[in-house]
Amino acid sequence: MIVKVKNYKFKIRNCENRDYRFVYNLLKRNMYALFVKHWGRWNPNVFRDNFNKKNIRIIEYKTKRVAFYDFEFKDGFSYIHNVQVSPSRQGKGLGTCLVSLMENETKRHKLKKIRLKVFKDNLARKLYLKLGYKQIKKEGPAVILEKKI
Repeated sequence: MIVKVKNYKFKIRNCENRDYRFVYNLLKRNMYALFVKHWGRWNPNVFRDNFNKKNIRIIEYKTKRVAFYDFEFKDGFSYIHNVQVSPSRQGKGLGTCLVSLMENETKRHKLKKIRLKVFKDNLARKLYLKLGYKQIKKEGPAVILEKKI
């Protein structure tokens, strides 16, 4: 699939085994400080145990991987596990576009809600609130957000 964001064309494809290191490194680069702050450390075993390539989509610009999202359908709602954009591509609309794609996939699956968990102090929380997500629950240093589709 090809998506266009502000004159840039991005390719979205399924995650493959060769993408494991890219996903790991981007998540660690973007989230390390928050993980250490709230959980005391970065734990590569947790990443490995939760890595499920069938739920992950890789986003490429030209031939370079620049982002990924991890998303699945559950009973009654869809769930965003992760949206990570390379620092060089942040703040340019790509994350918003990816969230919109997941919302559209939710609609196509005839689901009426989409959820995610985010640290309370993660800057991405502001984006989700701006996009219409509402807090439905607190979970320690994180909150569960939901949007009715």
